[in-house]
Amino acid sequence: MSSPSGVTNKRRITPSAELSAPWSSRHVLTPFQLRDLSIDIFKGEVRDLLYDIFPKTNNVTEARFRCHLIFQVDELPKGPWPLTVGGVPITILEKNTRGRFVLFHNGFLDNLSLVICKHYNMDNLCDNSLRSLSAYIYELFKDNMPNIRIIEVIFTSAHTVEIVIGDHVQIGQARRILPGKIADWPVAYVRDHKIQRPRWTDRPAKSPAQPQPESDIVDTTAYDVLRPGVMISSEKLADNGHPAVLSTTSGILVKDGLGVSFMTAASHSIGESKAIWQSNRPDKIIGRATTEIPYTDISLIRLTTDVRFHNETFDSAGTPSFSRLGTSEDNLGWTNCHLNSSFTGNMESTIVAKSVRIEESEGEDQPRYVVYNWAYTGQVEDNEEKVHYPDGTSGSAVWNDDGIILGFHHYYIPEGPYAGFSCSVSASELAKDGYSLVK
Repeated sequence: MSSPSGVTNKRRITPSAELSAPWSSRHVLTPFQLRDLSIDIFKGEVRDLLYDIFPKTNNVTEARFRCHLIFQVDELPKGPWPLTVGGVPITILEKNTRGRFVLFHNGFLDNLSLVICKHYNMDNLCDNSLRSLSAYIYELFKDNMPNIRIIEVIFTSAHTVEIVIGDHVQIGQARRILPGKIADWPVAYVRDHKIQRPRWTDRPAKSPAQPQPESDIVDTTAYDVLRPGVMISSEKLADNGHPAVLSTTSGILVKDGLGVSFMTAASHSIGESKAIWQSNRPDKIIGRATTEIPYTDISLIRLTTDVRFHNETFDSAGTPSFSRLGTSEDNLGWTNCHLNSSFTGNMESTIVAKSVRIEESEGEDQPRYVVYNWAYTGQVEDNEEKVHYPDGTSGSAVWNDDGIILGFHHYYIPEGPYAGFSCSVSASELAKDGYSLVK
């Protein structure tokens, strides 16, 4: 994909330079693709190679289904630490328990003999299958355990399921009736507050605070041609009733079935007037929000006729051109993904889980099942050079190595058992409503 004539695809300011990295620099490449489970990491050349990556390594092991590698060291190495080794995410743990051991929750139930969906094919994790399975689980609980509210169902690359339930549920008292397996995947139950999502993600939506970048360097440039990753702003009434300007990140350009084009943006940052502008050019309205995809935090912005938008990210040398939106039928597996925001610059992560959030409304007969991708951005624990996605990153497009738009960044979890995870709404939520990528 080439930029419009005379238009550069370089940022004028490099945001968060200490966090932003050239593409693929966070991956330790090996002669072996370690996602291949037939490769034995405990013997021979592979073992020797893994023990040489970090100094003072005393053990290298793997989590379930090699969803990640675990490096145990005498002393945590200096950063920055890689995101993957041989294509597999990693955690690093010091002998005195500094660092991180596992990616996912370990609180599995004892009653593994209580199985639901026994014959379900868990090899197909396309969004449609996940919605159907989550709907079945929701209805099963509603009919048989009505006091246990299911909020979200998380399917992990460790071949486990984590069911997020209401905070009022006493898991210890309910454990004898809770299913211990879904198909052949063990189930853990997690109270909602344990996820530690940002508070502004609660329903009903609250006005978030003005996002604070991790670095003082943020790209506030008003560009003549819009593209994914530009800072955009809108004025919204804060909780105290005073107007506040909120800034987030432009998404991509999509079109509906009639060929009408829209820019995607994060709904929670759009004010009552629906007007959007570039952050350093508040006197020029570039468009207005016309449609919101329910429960996704995705709004569609109708740009003014004099605004040009080019569907190519900044600093895109060596990156794939955007090819299409991910669909509900895609089964893309656990893949590396990319994001480029005015708050962060180039960022890489790897998808390690998918979830279905169950959104209920008094005005609707049936809940909606909204799919999310959970990407691991790298270890936070005891990492002086950890990455961080400020709230202003919301709305940024997330894509894979094939240029498929996987989703739109919603929020980042900075602390707690899920620290280091970036959650993005699946692009299939747009595709199933008939929208497609403008090329």
